[in-house]
Amino acid sequence: MGIMSGYHLQLAGAEVTFLVRPQRAEKLSRPQLLYSYDDVSVQPFSGYRVLSDVTEVGDRAYDYIIVTLDGASARSAEGTAMLSDLGNAVRDTSAVVIIGGIGLGLRRHCLDTLGIDEERVISGALSLLAHQVASANLPIHPPTDPALLAQADLAYRTLPTGSFTVEDRFPAVATRFKALYDACSVSHCDIVDHRQFPAQVAIVFPVFAACELMGWPPAAQFNDHKDTWNLAVDAVREVVSLDEYRPAGQPTGSEFLTHMMAAAEEQALPLDVNAFNAFHHGGKVAQQDLELLQDHVSAGEREGKPMVALRQLIAELTAFRQQAA
Repeated sequence: MGIMSGYHLQLAGAEVTFLVRPQRAEKLSRPQLLYSYDDVSVQPFSGYRVLSDVTEVGDRAYDYIIVTLDGASARSAEGTAMLSDLGNAVRDTSAVVIIGGIGLGLRRHCLDTLGIDEERVISGALSLLAHQVASANLPIHPPTDPALLAQADLAYRTLPTGSFTVEDRFPAVATRFKALYDACSVSHCDIVDHRQFPAQVAIVFPVFAACELMGWPPAAQFNDHKDTWNLAVDAVREVVSLDEYRPAGQPTGSEFLTHMMAAAEEQALPLDVNAFNAFHHGGKVAQQDLELLQDHVSAGEREGKPMVALRQLIAELTAFRQQAA
């Protein structure tokens, strides 16, 4: 998320700084090569500044800070300390913080930890698909150029929603960020209803869990695994019934969810989205995804909701992973 967001913002004319762990700083010391599935090209990304100590952030002013920690990392001792130090560094500035991670109640946790004015903290998400090239052995579909792809550090595919999404909790803030992002001219930022945004993100995680159990099939084959798929649909309904998501009125039926996944398959080509999800959600962030589902169960318990389907889905996924290990 950081690399791709920084790349597009730099194309838009912004100066970009990365705050990363020391070992990551070494990797960013050279230009990052980015392969685009959109136009079969490799572009270098350089000219950014790299910091590995949060205390260095305060040496200059920033318009926007995108926090890419996932929910678990943001709540860890290290993540909480970093957010607190970041808040101290920018408290007396006008910098807007965009929370790009995923987690139940994550914006509130970050807002409380940062200790800055509420209208300076909004949620956002990366709307394109991106993966490391060296560690992701995905199927090649035309017109992908395997030789060019192999040269790159990261590969990405832009979807119709654009490259980035922000919520409209504070419309003027979202509009200003969109204007900056859209100046990159190769993609755009989408603004979504803040009442819809959390639910739109949350519903995909029971679906990913079911897809892992089903072997990451295309959406057209979901009904070949009726018990698992129906369990996922019921789990999605339970998730959106939680207080955090209920105002959204998010569609949850089997037909809607199947269409959502089928549309993603078509729009992502030539990137194979099912193989991408297997690599990303079935591997790279598998544990974070499982923890998010467990957080939803805990939230249901607090609200007096049994979350029967989600509990069963988690149990089946846990047993499946144990057998595969």
